[in-house]
Amino acid sequence: MARRLAGLLGATLLVAFFACGDPYLHLNPYDPAHAVSVTVTGPDSLFSYAEIAYFGAVIVPAFPDTAVKFDSSDSLSFMPAGAASFEAGPTIPPPLWPATKTVTVFAGIGAIDTTYSQWNNACACIVTIRTHWYRHVGSKMVVLTQRVVRILLRCPDTNACDALPVGGAWSVWVDGFDALNHEIVALTAATTNPLTGTPVATFVSRDTTVASISPVGIRAATVTARKTGTTWIVATRDVLLDSLQLVVR
Repeated sequence: MARRLAGLLGATLLVAFFACGDPYLHLNPYDPAHAVSVTVTGPDSLFSYAEIAYFGAVIVPAFPDTAVKFDSSDSLSFMPAGAASFEAGPTIPPPLWPATKTVTVFAGIGAIDTTYSQWNNACACIVTIRTHWYRHVGSKMVVLTQRVVRILLRCPDTNACDALPVGGAWSVWVDGFDALNHEIVALTAATTNPLTGTPVATFVSRDTTVASISPVGIRAATVTARKTGTTWIVATRDVLLDSLQLVVR
Protein backbone atom coordinates (compact mmCIF):
# COMPACT_ATOMS: atom_id res chain seq x y z
CA MET A 1 0.00 0.00 0.00
CA ALA A 2 2.87 2.43 0.86
CA ARG A 3 4.55 1.69 -2.46
CA ARG A 4 1.31 2.40 -4.36
CA LEU A 5 0.92 5.73 -2.54
CA ALA A 6 4.54 6.70 -3.30
CA GLY A 7 4.06 5.82 -6.96
CA LEU A 8 0.85 7.84 -7.18
CA LEU A 9 2.57 10.81 -5.49
CA GLY A 10 5.50 10.66 -7.94
CA ALA A 11 3.14 10.48 -10.92
CA THR A 12 1.18 13.44 -9.54
CA LEU A 13 4.35 15.54 -9.18
CA LEU A 14 5.48 14.61 -12.70
CA VAL A 15 2.10 15.62 -14.16
CA ALA A 16 2.21 18.87 -12.19
CA PHE A 17 5.76 19.61 -13.48
CA PHE A 18 4.75 19.23 -17.13
CA ALA A 19 1.47 21.05 -16.57
CA CYS A 20 3.12 24.06 -14.99
CA GLY A 21 6.33 24.00 -17.02
CA ASP A 22 9.96 24.18 -15.88
CA PRO A 23 10.00 26.60 -12.92
CA TYR A 24 13.70 27.36 -13.64
CA LEU A 25 13.37 28.71 -17.17
CA HIS A 26 15.67 31.72 -17.74
CA LEU A 27 13.15 34.23 -19.06
CA ASN A 28 14.82 37.41 -17.81
CA PRO A 29 17.05 38.79 -20.60
CA TYR A 30 19.38 40.24 -17.95
CA ASP A 31 20.02 36.72 -16.68
CA PRO A 32 23.42 35.66 -18.17
CA ALA A 33 21.92 32.20 -18.73
CA HIS A 34 19.15 33.65 -20.90
CA ALA A 35 19.57 32.67 -24.55
CA VAL A 36 20.81 35.88 -26.18
CA SER A 37 23.16 35.70 -29.16
CA VAL A 38 25.55 38.55 -29.98
CA THR A 39 27.06 38.43 -33.46
CA VAL A 40 29.86 40.91 -34.19
CA THR A 41 29.87 42.26 -37.75
CA GLY A 42 32.76 43.94 -39.53
CA PRO A 43 35.86 43.19 -41.60
CA ASP A 44 37.78 39.94 -41.27
CA SER A 45 41.16 41.44 -42.26
CA LEU A 46 42.97 44.77 -42.41
CA PHE A 47 45.88 45.28 -44.80
CA SER A 48 47.25 48.77 -44.06
CA TYR A 49 48.93 50.54 -41.18
CA ALA A 50 46.56 52.97 -39.38
CA GLU A 51 43.57 51.51 -41.25
CA ILE A 52 40.34 52.00 -39.32
CA ALA A 53 37.71 49.27 -39.12
CA TYR A 54 34.09 49.73 -38.08
CA PHE A 55 32.05 47.07 -36.29
CA GLY A 56 28.46 46.41 -35.36
CA ALA A 57 26.51 43.89 -33.31
CA VAL A 58 23.41 41.88 -34.18
CA ILE A 59 21.54 40.85 -31.03
CA VAL A 60 18.85 38.14 -31.07
CA PRO A 61 16.35 38.41 -29.49
CA ALA A 62 16.13 42.18 -29.01
CA PHE A 63 17.68 43.27 -25.73
CA PRO A 64 16.15 46.03 -23.55
CA ASP A 65 19.54 47.75 -23.13
CA THR A 66 20.95 48.88 -26.49
CA ALA A 67 24.27 50.17 -25.07
CA VAL A 68 26.74 47.80 -26.74
CA LYS A 69 30.36 48.08 -25.58
CA PHE A 70 33.11 47.09 -28.02
CA ASP A 71 36.59 46.11 -26.91
CA SER A 72 39.78 44.64 -28.35
CA SER A 73 41.91 41.80 -27.03
CA ASP A 74 45.04 43.85 -27.82
CA SER A 75 44.58 47.61 -27.58
CA LEU A 76 48.24 48.23 -28.48
CA SER A 77 47.88 46.45 -31.83
CA PHE A 78 44.21 47.36 -32.44
CA MET A 79 43.54 50.65 -30.69
CA PRO A 80 40.01 51.98 -30.12
CA ALA A 81 39.26 54.80 -32.56
CA GLY A 82 35.65 55.40 -31.58
CA ALA A 83 32.67 53.75 -29.93
CA ALA A 84 32.64 50.88 -32.45
CA SER A 85 35.86 51.32 -34.42
CA PHE A 86 39.51 50.32 -34.07
CA GLU A 87 42.79 51.35 -35.72
CA ALA A 88 45.52 48.95 -36.84
CA GLY A 89 48.43 50.10 -34.65
CA PRO A 90 49.75 52.62 -33.96
CA THR A 91 51.64 51.53 -30.81
CA ILE A 92 52.39 48.06 -32.16
CA PRO A 93 52.23 48.19 -35.98
CA PRO A 94 50.90 45.28 -38.02
CA PRO A 95 53.52 42.85 -39.35
CA LEU A 96 54.61 42.87 -42.97
CA TRP A 97 52.70 40.44 -45.20
CA PRO A 98 52.84 37.42 -45.36
CA ALA A 99 53.24 37.62 -41.58
CA THR A 100 49.94 38.28 -39.78
CA LYS A 101 48.63 38.95 -36.30
CA THR A 102 45.16 37.97 -35.07
CA VAL A 103 43.19 40.01 -32.55
CA THR A 104 39.68 39.59 -31.20
CA VAL A 105 36.93 42.20 -31.12
CA PHE A 106 34.33 41.76 -28.37
CA ALA A 107 30.82 43.20 -28.18
CA GLY A 108 29.18 43.11 -24.76
CA ILE A 109 25.70 44.08 -23.64
CA GLY A 110 24.03 44.33 -20.24
CA ALA A 111 26.91 45.80 -18.24
CA ILE A 112 27.39 44.87 -14.58
CA ASP A 113 29.59 47.21 -12.55
CA THR A 114 31.14 46.03 -9.29
CA THR A 115 32.90 48.27 -6.80
CA TYR A 116 35.04 46.99 -3.96
CA SER A 117 37.75 48.29 -1.63
CA GLN A 118 41.25 46.89 -1.34
CA TRP A 119 44.36 47.72 0.65
CA ASN A 120 47.17 49.19 -1.47
CA ASN A 121 50.69 48.74 -0.09
CA ALA A 122 52.12 51.43 -2.41
CA CYS A 123 50.14 54.22 -0.75
CA ALA A 124 49.42 52.41 2.54
CA CYS A 125 45.78 53.16 2.06
CA ILE A 126 42.49 51.64 0.98
CA VAL A 127 41.64 52.18 -2.67
CA THR A 128 38.37 51.69 -4.48
CA ILE A 129 38.44 49.41 -7.51
CA ARG A 130 35.68 49.28 -10.07
CA THR A 131 35.28 46.33 -12.41
CA HIS A 132 32.72 45.59 -15.09
CA TRP A 133 31.63 42.64 -17.15
CA TYR A 134 28.74 41.92 -19.49
CA ARG A 135 25.83 39.54 -19.27
CA HIS A 136 26.05 38.62 -22.97
CA VAL A 137 29.16 38.80 -25.17
CA GLY A 138 29.95 38.09 -28.81
CA SER A 139 33.34 38.08 -30.50
CA LYS A 140 35.03 38.18 -33.89
CA MET A 141 38.63 37.47 -34.89
CA VAL A 142 40.37 40.01 -37.14
CA VAL A 143 43.65 39.44 -39.00
CA LEU A 144 46.08 42.38 -39.12
CA THR A 145 48.89 42.75 -41.64
CA GLN A 146 50.53 45.39 -43.82
CA ARG A 147 50.35 44.45 -47.48
CA VAL A 148 52.58 46.31 -49.92
CA VAL A 149 50.77 47.56 -53.05
CA ARG A 150 53.59 49.70 -54.49
CA ILE A 151 57.38 49.56 -54.47
CA LEU A 152 59.92 52.25 -55.34
CA LEU A 153 63.62 51.89 -56.14
CA ARG A 154 66.14 54.55 -55.12
CA CYS A 155 69.88 54.93 -55.48
CA PRO A 156 70.08 55.46 -52.47
CA ASP A 157 68.75 59.01 -51.94
CA THR A 158 67.13 59.66 -55.31
CA ASN A 159 65.01 57.80 -57.82
CA ALA A 160 67.67 58.21 -60.53
CA CYS A 161 71.25 56.99 -60.47
CA ASP A 162 74.44 58.40 -61.90
CA ALA A 163 76.35 56.64 -64.66
CA LEU A 164 79.11 54.27 -63.54
CA PRO A 165 82.58 53.57 -64.84
CA VAL A 166 83.52 49.93 -65.45
CA GLY A 167 84.25 48.41 -62.05
CA GLY A 168 82.19 51.05 -60.23
CA ALA A 169 79.31 50.16 -57.90
CA TRP A 170 75.87 51.38 -56.95
CA SER A 171 73.85 50.78 -53.81
CA VAL A 172 70.13 50.43 -54.63
CA TRP A 173 67.32 50.40 -52.07
CA VAL A 174 63.63 49.55 -52.29
CA ASP A 175 60.75 51.09 -50.36
CA GLY A 176 57.29 49.58 -50.03
CA PHE A 177 53.91 51.29 -49.52
CA ASP A 178 50.51 50.01 -48.46
CA ALA A 179 47.10 51.04 -49.80
CA LEU A 180 47.02 54.07 -47.47
CA ASN A 181 50.48 55.13 -48.77
CA HIS A 182 52.23 54.28 -45.50
CA GLU A 183 55.77 52.96 -45.83
CA ILE A 184 56.61 49.60 -44.32
CA VAL A 185 56.39 50.40 -40.61
CA ALA A 186 58.55 47.44 -39.60
CA LEU A 187 61.43 49.30 -41.27
CA THR A 188 61.73 52.18 -38.85
CA ALA A 189 64.02 54.35 -41.01
CA ALA A 190 65.08 54.80 -44.63
CA THR A 191 68.32 52.98 -43.85
CA THR A 192 66.86 50.15 -41.76
CA ASN A 193 67.88 46.95 -43.51
CA PRO A 194 67.76 43.72 -41.48
CA LEU A 195 70.24 41.16 -42.72
CA THR A 196 67.76 38.29 -42.32
CA GLY A 197 64.04 37.95 -42.95
CA THR A 198 61.64 37.93 -45.86
CA PRO A 199 63.02 40.20 -48.61
CA VAL A 200 61.01 43.31 -49.40
CA ALA A 201 61.83 42.68 -53.06
CA THR A 202 64.15 40.65 -55.27
CA PHE A 203 66.65 42.34 -57.60
CA VAL A 204 67.79 41.38 -61.11
CA SER A 205 69.92 42.96 -63.81
CA ARG A 206 68.37 42.77 -67.27
CA ASP A 207 71.82 42.34 -68.78
CA THR A 208 74.24 40.59 -66.45
CA THR A 209 77.12 41.23 -68.85
CA VAL A 210 76.77 44.97 -68.27
CA ALA A 211 76.16 44.81 -64.51
CA SER A 212 75.94 42.18 -61.80
CA ILE A 213 73.82 42.49 -58.70
CA SER A 214 74.23 41.14 -55.17
CA PRO A 215 71.46 41.45 -52.52
CA VAL A 216 72.32 43.07 -49.18
CA GLY A 217 69.86 42.45 -46.35
CA ILE A 218 66.14 42.42 -47.12
CA ARG A 219 65.79 45.72 -49.00
CA ALA A 220 69.06 46.68 -50.73
CA ALA A 221 71.56 45.41 -53.29
CA THR A 222 74.98 46.26 -54.62
CA VAL A 223 75.21 46.75 -58.39
CA THR A 224 78.68 46.40 -59.98
CA ALA A 225 79.43 47.67 -63.51
CA ARG A 226 81.11 45.00 -65.63
CA LYS A 227 81.40 46.57 -69.11
CA THR A 228 80.22 49.61 -71.03
CA GLY A 229 76.59 49.59 -72.05
CA THR A 230 73.08 50.14 -70.68
CA THR A 231 70.84 47.88 -68.63
CA TRP A 232 67.94 48.06 -66.18
CA ILE A 233 68.02 47.07 -62.53
CA VAL A 234 64.59 45.68 -61.67
CA ALA A 235 63.05 45.04 -58.24
CA THR A 236 60.00 42.78 -57.97
CA ARG A 237 57.64 41.84 -55.17
CA ASP A 238 54.92 39.43 -56.29
CA VAL A 239 53.31 41.28 -59.23
CA LEU A 240 54.82 44.66 -58.25
CA LEU A 241 57.92 46.04 -59.91
CA ASP A 242 60.05 49.14 -60.33
CA SER A 243 63.28 49.74 -62.22
CA LEU A 244 66.28 52.03 -62.54
CA GLN A 245 68.40 52.49 -65.66
CA LEU A 246 72.13 51.95 -65.40
CA VAL A 247 74.59 53.44 -67.87
CA VAL A 248 78.16 52.12 -67.76
CA ARG A 249 80.79 54.23 -69.51
